[in-house]
Amino acid sequence: MTQVHDITYKGHTLTATALSVHDMYAAMLIVGTPSAGPERSSMFGNFPSALCAVSYAFAYGMAAIDSRQAPTSEWLRSSTSSSDLRLAA
Repeated sequence: MTQVHDITYKGHTLTATALSVHDMYAAMLIVGTPSAGPERSSMFGNFPSALCAVSYAFAYGMAAIDSRQAPTSEWLRSSTSSSDLRLAA
């Protein structure tokens, strides 16, 4: 099963795709601007759900745009234990 989600963040379009790989999920992220094509693409793997995969990809993309450190595996643990995990739309 593949799930694709888009958000706009500070003028960039972030497209995250969750891909089912056996019992886990991987995510692909494409970051682009309205005036240009894709700027960068990244793959991330080993998430327990499609929602976790896509949420991590968005958090990673936002951190890259803001020139912040990328989220760590600790981010995933704290997010999945929270009932507040949801997609930004």
